[in-house]
Amino acid sequence: PVREVHLDNRGLQPPEPMVRTLTALEELSPGDVLTIHNDRVPVYLLPQLLDAGASYEVEELPDGSARVRIVKGAA
Repeated sequence: PVREVHLDNRGLQPPEPMVRTLTALEELSPGDVLTIHNDRVPVYLLPQLLDAGASYEVEELPDGSARVRIVKGAA
């Protein structure tokens, strides 16, 4: 079964949201989903996700925050 994990990174100072996200992603299995909610689009995180073999979808919300759905790729 696919595991889904949600992280609320709003209100945290950089680089804590990125560190929390990458740490959580490491603990997941390929195919698992990590959804993060950040104060803004995490532009510095996105290339790192691609480098790690993950795919993602970014949803910008009306309040300026962003929700990112990350699917962990194969190891």
